[in-house]
Amino acid sequence: MKKLHAICTSAIALTLACSCTDSHEQAVRDFATDFAAKVQNLQTDSLLAIYPDIAEADSISIEFEADSLTVTPSDSEGIYNVTLGNGASIMVRTNPGGTMTVASSKGIFKYPTAAISFAKKVGAFKQNPTPTDVQLAEMMSNVESLSADLFDQYVASRKNAVKSLGFTTTKEPMFGMDEGRGYFTFKNTTDQDIKGNEYEITWLDEYMGWGQESRKRRITEGIDIPANGTARTETVYFNWHGGSSVSAITMKIPSKEQFFENFTPAGNEYAEFIKTHDTSKKANLSDGPYALAGKLGTKLAIHMTIDKGMKTGSYYYDKYGPSYPLILTVKNFDKKTGKITLEEQNDKGEVTGNFTGVLTPESFEGKMTAYTGKTHPFNLSVIN
Repeated sequence: MKKLHAICTSAIALTLACSCTDSHEQAVRDFATDFAAKVQNLQTDSLLAIYPDIAEADSISIEFEADSLTVTPSDSEGIYNVTLGNGASIMVRTNPGGTMTVASSKGIFKYPTAAISFAKKVGAFKQNPTPTDVQLAEMMSNVESLSADLFDQYVASRKNAVKSLGFTTTKEPMFGMDEGRGYFTFKNTTDQDIKGNEYEITWLDEYMGWGQESRKRRITEGIDIPANGTARTETVYFNWHGGSSVSAITMKIPSKEQFFENFTPAGNEYAEFIKTHDTSKKANLSDGPYALAGKLGTKLAIHMTIDKGMKTGSYYYDKYGPSYPLILTVKNFDKKTGKITLEEQNDKGEVTGNFTGVLTPESFEGKMTAYTGKTHPFNLSVIN
């Protein structure tokens, strides 16, 4: 009887244990089903209460069918792995008191197909092919910064891509109206071929005759130049009364979209970006307020305030004082990287420029672009 009793007790205990486990798993199943429904209905506020990291997502979505849901206990007590189907999953944590929260997720944070494709091409997924959603958010933030860097580098390299090496005379004029001849030589300073339709030449045509001077500018398309090579213009004619000279060479800068249409990644751009940008260091930024002071350009002293909530602000020039503020609106703010754009408005509500830079707990540095298109560097220190 003792032996039978022992067996029966064990059987009862096993039954109770199974019943308890089934009860927990069913509760997790119900929680996960409700979570999926909240994602489908974009109930952000409710989701933040149970999954704060969802604030890192640009957008969220899920294709969920209840029949595809599976619940598996993990090796850690109180942690369950839940598969929601179609590549989506969550890790559910059961807390003291019976509440549940989401510890991590996969396949719920969404990004444009083109952005993901670009991230793969630059090697962002090489070290971590299946990141969690939070890891993906950080990766895509880095990729966005990388793409901005690549475009800025491209624009900078194009500004002086073509240079004039000067004029070569092939025939000197013999008398006043006799024609001289020659050509200009242009140098391609890049390692890629440059087509003539990628830049413009501004010519200055000058003529002096009968006591009158004529000066006119005209613009023509450039000429093809091989990578790191040179090319000659067509014959340029002149005489003792005047001729043509190169006034300016202006590169045509494509839009960011056009640039990336023709951009061919090597596949290691992401790794190189991470090496040179310490993305492991978080800005550790608060939601304000910030009081800052420093220089706009090399001479202008200013004071700036960014209000609590990081939505609005203002600044004034020290020489005019706080009675003449310019209104600022926060257009973009990345709390992780500190990247921020402030749009400047005058007292009529007209946009008169913007400040773009990086905010840290100690400083705000970047460039200010005026409505005229002219840019000025700024360097401000946090004084509160």
